[in-house]
Amino acid sequence: MATNEVVVKAPSLTTWLSTPRVLAGSAATPGSTLSSSSTATSGLVTSSALMTMQTATPVVAVTAPTIPSGAASQVVNLVNEVLNPFAGNGPAAPVDSPTEWILAAAVRRELFTAPITYAPAITLTNGVITGTNNGQMNANGNPLSYTVVGAPSAGGKVLLNSATGDFSFLPDLSVVNSAAGTETFNVLVSETTPLIAALTQVPLVGALVQPIVVMLHQVPILGDVLQPIIGYAVTQSVVVPVGQLVDGNPVAFTTKVTSFDGTLISVNYFPASGLKTGQKAPTILNGPGLGTAGNIDPNSVTIVDDLVPGLAPLRDDGYNVVTWDPRGEFASGGTLQLDSPEFEARDVSAIIDWVTQQPATKFPTNSTDPLIGMVGGSYGGGIQWVTAATDPRVDAIVPVISWNTLNSSLYPNQAFKTAWSTLLLLALVEVGARVNPELYSGVFTGSIFGVLTPSAEDLLTRSGPAKLVSKITAPTFLIQGTADGLFPLQQSIANAQLLAPGVPSKMLWVCGGHGVCLDPINPGQEGLILNSTLAWLDKYIKGTNVDTGRKFEWVDQTGQFYSSDKMPFETDFKGGNITASGPGGLLPIFPILGGSGPQNLTGFPLPDGTNALEAWLLSFAIGAPAANAVNLTLSPSAGTQIVGAPKLTLTYCGLGTTRQVYAQIVDEQTHLVLGGIVTPIPVTLDGQTHTVTVPLEAIAYTAPAGAKLTLQVASTATPLLNVLTFGGINISSMDLVLPTVGANANVKPEFPSASASVPLVLAGAMAG
Repeated sequence: MATNEVVVKAPSLTTWLSTPRVLAGSAATPGSTLSSSSTATSGLVTSSALMTMQTATPVVAVTAPTIPSGAASQVVNLVNEVLNPFAGNGPAAPVDSPTEWILAAAVRRELFTAPITYAPAITLTNGVITGTNNGQMNANGNPLSYTVVGAPSAGGKVLLNSATGDFSFLPDLSVVNSAAGTETFNVLVSETTPLIAALTQVPLVGALVQPIVVMLHQVPILGDVLQPIIGYAVTQSVVVPVGQLVDGNPVAFTTKVTSFDGTLISVNYFPASGLKTGQKAPTILNGPGLGTAGNIDPNSVTIVDDLVPGLAPLRDDGYNVVTWDPRGEFASGGTLQLDSPEFEARDVSAIIDWVTQQPATKFPTNSTDPLIGMVGGSYGGGIQWVTAATDPRVDAIVPVISWNTLNSSLYPNQAFKTAWSTLLLLALVEVGARVNPELYSGVFTGSIFGVLTPSAEDLLTRSGPAKLVSKITAPTFLIQGTADGLFPLQQSIANAQLLAPGVPSKMLWVCGGHGVCLDPINPGQEGLILNSTLAWLDKYIKGTNVDTGRKFEWVDQTGQFYSSDKMPFETDFKGGNITASGPGGLLPIFPILGGSGPQNLTGFPLPDGTNALEAWLLSFAIGAPAANAVNLTLSPSAGTQIVGAPKLTLTYCGLGTTRQVYAQIVDEQTHLVLGGIVTPIPVTLDGQTHTVTVPLEAIAYTAPAGAKLTLQVASTATPLLNVLTFGGINISSMDLVLPTVGANANVKPEFPSASASVPLVLAGAMAG
């Protein structure tokens, strides 16, 4: 026998338990041979081994503590006595009993199956450390699932593809700065048996199956006993030789930045694609949504439901990109304050201070002010307003589906958006966010009683830009969704109106936002958003001579895009109004039954990652035709464009506990509420006659041939559910005014039809 080989024979149980175990990653099985020149005896994958994984697949092994043979025999006998139904009365347990195999599995992590191998090839690719795995099936033919069960040893971040085992890795900056630095993390590689695959498809509980299985695999002995049911699994250590891979080249990394009050903000840095040592590039800050960590996916093209550029197009367009975990979430410290100018805005200013110190940051000639812009959606849109208003170093912003005030968004006309607040709170609870306690109390009182306390209203007032928008000097590109039930179109109109004269601005309305787009989505929409965003950044950060398009672009209910050189609130944009009047009627008021919503979402595209519970809650957040409503029908002529906020006047009297009724406009051709948006109408039911005039939420609608719209005033609405509403209201008259687009708006179609597409062509090239 050659001296560089070791023969592994099938041992007795006692011998097996008392010898070092060989984990998956090794080619060793009973009766096989293992080369002594491999890394099997090292206990961990060495840096040199990892560097050679591109050309060879090394064998990886982990050595277990030695178990004395006497103790092993005692354990075997004890378990046999407990598990054997004839214990003490029957013959001795056979040598190869199932009990022995279970105990063997507890030590070897192996039960009647071949080992699972996981040896990813680790390289530095375009400034990002990546791992590529090559085997995705085990000997049983079951697919494998990959889960990080041990965080990187020095504070780095790993993004692991659970289906393939491929990953990208952000080392901590301290390790990058160490010439020979390494980081280690652990991956659980487990089978997905047919039973587990079936359980994951069960509504509501399916999403919990895999996390429970991962937990069971990590429970000593129990996880091994259950392997025939939940699948075979091993835990593998992955050592990343950061120093050897980087070797002075630009690399993506993570670090902590100290904010004004000492709070540590977790920041992720990605160099521009192709950036070489000594080269410089402008920087984009890309903020995450609420309950979402800073983006670390280097391959992401779009995020926030395809409304915001991901890391790949920004880096390919010549920008260094910085993402971060907001205050109170994930790896950052502090308490979440909802994009407050007093807290989160100052956190971002601290990040900008840090960016100015990075060697690859580009500055204008003879300036200490870096070339820097911001993108992001929802919470990542809100932070742009307060940052740009308080820090003039920001050169351009692209806030997507953001807000002007949280009061008017979450508590319009003193009606609480129960469904959306519940969804937002659920998102924060799921990720373990550390939130200002006033937010929890506000959601509680709002959901139960339909009102917010003064302190909760003050918190909303402090969170968001409001009148601070008038201080912004950075060119601003606003993107809002026509189907956004949380931050409707009017929020973008309010912000655009507050921008100071002379500040370059552009506004784009697309089908999307917080909610579900129930209308056809133009296949060119994603390309339009991405290319328009990059063009805006290139023009106002790089100074590139690029066309940023017309001032206002919007999509109607058919998926057709239009454009104008006027904003929708400008006088020259507006045409004549369409008016309609009706006598109203008697409306009984009681919770839920017959009111607006919930909307059946079967067949509609839901936001990425929506689970069954979230989909159910989301259905309550969207308006649907109401049975218990007073109606007013009108028929606009074909081709009429209605863009902006309708205005409703009601004259009424009534008695009851409710403080609102709810208005919506239904398209009778599609049987959908326009935008899925419901507007609360404040009423006083004291037996006296009252008149109220309220602007409804803005819409974008082009009348087809045979168009028919119905204004509904409903008793209740699930997006603003209040279970304490009872009474009755008699509406004696209803008057509706619909704004139309005038000839001076010079409207042009963006694409010939909703079937036209816009290619995803990057707006600029790499800037050194």
